[in-house]
Amino acid sequence: MRTPRPLVAGVLLVGALLAGCAPRGKEAAAANNLDAAPAKTTTLEVAAVTGQMGTLGVQRSVAATIEAQRDSQVAAKTGSTVQAVPVDEGERVSAGQVVVQLDDTQARQALQNARLQLQQAQITLDQTRTTTGQATSALQASVTSAQAALAQAQSGARSAESLYALGGISLADVQAARAQLAQAQSTLAQARNSLAQNGRSAQGSVPLQQANLQTAQAAVSQAEENLARTAVRAPFAGTVASVAVQVGEFAAQGSAVFRLVDPGSIRATFSVPSGDAAALQDGARVNLGYGGVNYVAVVTGSPGIAGSNRLVPITARVQGGEALPVGAAAQVRYRTTLGRGVLLPSGAVQVEGGQNTVYVVTAGRAVQTPVTVIAESGGRVAVSGIEAGARVITPVPASLQDGAAVKVAAAGTP
Repeated sequence: MRTPRPLVAGVLLVGALLAGCAPRGKEAAAANNLDAAPAKTTTLEVAAVTGQMGTLGVQRSVAATIEAQRDSQVAAKTGSTVQAVPVDEGERVSAGQVVVQLDDTQARQALQNARLQLQQAQITLDQTRTTTGQATSALQASVTSAQAALAQAQSGARSAESLYALGGISLADVQAARAQLAQAQSTLAQARNSLAQNGRSAQGSVPLQQANLQTAQAAVSQAEENLARTAVRAPFAGTVASVAVQVGEFAAQGSAVFRLVDPGSIRATFSVPSGDAAALQDGARVNLGYGGVNYVAVVTGSPGIAGSNRLVPITARVQGGEALPVGAAAQVRYRTTLGRGVLLPSGAVQVEGGQNTVYVVTAGRAVQTPVTVIAESGGRVAVSGIEAGARVITPVPASLQDGAAVKVAAAGTP
């Protein structure tokens, strides 16, 4: 049976159309592969940045504690009942100002008694000196009189002996003159002995009374010191942070009665990783935030040695931080250098075969170049391996291949 002509012609026409549309060989395979990279002869339009040499830094924030370099717990120097607290917490005081007054009744009585004993010792010493001086004067006069009487008796005895030799007087008269001479000699010896005894008495009694006077003076000084100790004073100018006692309470000797802080020595203490410590040497400035207010703090202590927690302790003095509360927590912000190299956006660096690479535009071609990442922060990297001024493709198209022809449509500086 023969096929009708119109049907045969239609089949031949469809076959011819299909044959004309079907790709042939490798061209057909390439046309059907949607993941295949475009031929190298295709010029890609890319964006690029110009790498510049620079330093990559980062700002960090750490917790800090507000302290005072002069922070003293002031103790009572004697035990007594609290009589008055004339200063309120938070009040500024000057050096030597009374903050807590203890009961001083007994101390005042002891001082009054000591002063009376000192007065009595002074009177006794003065009386001893007066008595000794008067006795010395009288005894000295007796010695002088006895010396005169002796001289007269000696002259009378010599005259009597001369007259007796001439026969002018009797032997009895001579003996009488000699007796008067012996009596004058005895009187002079007694006067001299009394004067010497008085001198020895003065040498013992006056120093003894002087020692008693010195003891009384020391007792007065001690009583004055005990009275002064009943007033607990500020050892330096500062702010009374807290008062630990109330009127009527007993404050034991050596117990802390108030806390004094020097607001001019406010500082912040914090710890940083050892890698950041090099940027926080003495004199470096950091920002300190507390209560919505920013302060400038200057580093005053950085040992550079990490502790057991592998962090380096830093101390910074806060400028204008007199109003900051001691013991409060604050935030310290500082900048540190991560590294120096050619700065690029992080998206410019690709990892190929375990190695960091970038695509550098050279003579209209994308040249894949290995680089070393020195530091990375905030969407930027510092790399080595390329020269400053190189044009680096970013973002990197997924279809970009090494050696591909490219055209830079936009360029910038990272």
